[in-house]
Amino acid sequence: MRTVSSTVVFKRPFSLPGFDRPHAPGTFQVKTDEESLDASFGAWRRVATNVILIDRGQTQSWRVEPIELAAALARDVAESLDGG
Repeated sequence: MRTVSSTVVFKRPFSLPGFDRPHAPGTFQVKTDEESLDASFGAWRRVATNVILIDRGQTQSWRVEPIELAAALARDVAESLDGG
């Protein structure tokens, strides 16, 4: 098992499936857990993706599907460009 870390930036409040309200914008760490496949070459399979959210002083790891995170980021970019 390995964990790959990256960051994402939201410039506007954003929502992901399961949120009860939009989250404030900011820079967030994303951790993707992967497991090694039994192969003759280095191959990995994603088993979980989590975005680390800090809200009111509490840190929470929120499980998310990568496609949903990508869609939220695309909406953020589009809204920022539109000024809306």
